[in-house]
Amino acid sequence: MKQQPNLFKERLGSIEKLTWYRQRFDACPHFMFFLGDAHISNIQHTKYPFGQRIAYAGFSKNRADWYHGLEELEYTASKIIEASEQNSHISKEMVADFLPWQKEFYEACVELKNKDLSRATDDELLALYNNLAEIYTKKLNSSPLIDGFALSTDTVIASKIKNFLDSKGLGEKFVEYFAVLTAPVFISFLQEEEIALLKIARKLKNNPENEDELLNQHQQNYFWIQNNYVKDHVVGVATFKKRLQEYKNNSKNNSIDIDDRIAEIENLSKDHKNEKMKLIAELGLPTEIVTLLEITDDFNAWQDERKKGTFWATHYFSILLEEFSKRTNYTLDQLKYAFPPEMADILSQKIDASELDKRIEYCMIIWILDHYDVTTDKDFIEKLDRIGTGEAAVTHEVKGFTASRGKVTGKVKILVSSEEMNKVEEGDILVAVMTRPDYLPAMQKAAGFVTDEGGITCHAAIVAREMKKPCIIGTKVATKTFKDGDMVEIDAEKGIVRILK
Repeated sequence: MKQQPNLFKERLGSIEKLTWYRQRFDACPHFMFFLGDAHISNIQHTKYPFGQRIAYAGFSKNRADWYHGLEELEYTASKIIEASEQNSHISKEMVADFLPWQKEFYEACVELKNKDLSRATDDELLALYNNLAEIYTKKLNSSPLIDGFALSTDTVIASKIKNFLDSKGLGEKFVEYFAVLTAPVFISFLQEEEIALLKIARKLKNNPENEDELLNQHQQNYFWIQNNYVKDHVVGVATFKKRLQEYKNNSKNNSIDIDDRIAEIENLSKDHKNEKMKLIAELGLPTEIVTLLEITDDFNAWQDERKKGTFWATHYFSILLEEFSKRTNYTLDQLKYAFPPEMADILSQKIDASELDKRIEYCMIIWILDHYDVTTDKDFIEKLDRIGTGEAAVTHEVKGFTASRGKVTGKVKILVSSEEMNKVEEGDILVAVMTRPDYLPAMQKAAGFVTDEGGITCHAAIVAREMKKPCIIGTKVATKTFKDGDMVEIDAEKGIVRILK
């Protein structure tokens, strides 16, 4: 992928014509660049050349706004739906086709883990970097397919289900049935980690002398679990030990039965699948809707695997960047604002460090087929941000999709970054543009969740169902309508969030 100067200005007309779907999370350009490359360019050279054709992202001090053209997402979804008309199991075929890159990526990470980078020449270091970058980008070719379908078909699927139920005189059952039909039917990597730690607690009942060995192995398996698109949080043994002790204490005072908790997690996805299949059969849902639900299920699990891969990537690319930093005058923070195509120039120190500092303050990147560009022009960035964000009318109530049913009242806490999680207290209502896995500690304390964006396979939807907490997604305007301290009611039976005072 090559830089094309003035690309932003050349494409400004196209940017102004599109409606943009915004995602917000903690991220730096270096780790996100692979995603942009995969979404806009790399995917077009595969068997499924219908990714998005333009996207841009703004970065400032490790926070990011990622803008997808809604029409571009719909284009991708339409191509997948078109393919599904010829092959109703197209999503399973896609997952299988990309599996070799997934396997090769994890193997490359393990291989890198066992290398002494300090002994590599500059050319060898760059070759290691470029190899992992190529493999990771190809692994990420699943991302534009997942996002294109997940972020633009929730309304389509919902309307088809609603119209079908109305035709059967069951329109009042829509919220209830929609929640059942779109519930996740897989075990997430976060659930897998909890099960693994619970099983350690169970083993230690009879063999307490094995605690250190088992915890060390657990740490090796899951040290990456708190990463995001910018920070490599290597979780230490002490963190897992603290959680293990909580399980043991709760088991002793009978507030938790470890076997029951393991069974509850393992059976949740099975129960969802059984309920879904039973309802599909009872309703006699048309094949068209059943196919869309199957794609949703497959992409839901695929999306979870993508998140796991990004956490691994943050760790192993951080190791590489640290070695680049040792050999140059750039800090690790500066290198997180360099782009993968620039790494040869980084080693030869051709890039001015002051340019990287400007990017840290604020920069925007645009991607089109095989090309990208970056701007640090603050006035131009503000214009792009206004175009991407759009305007929202202020009201006292917002509507969205019910991701998890229920009704709850609490104080709003708006999160724009995982670094703000400490302000969420027990019983609060977590409001965000969208949630990420690194928001999990705050989500565990919150009574319910509300997001601007996110489809029926989004992180908030999955976690809400796992935690059995009310959740409304896709409101578009919640973070602009509400403010910290507002007392609101989530009525996820009706898909409404309203201000009480």
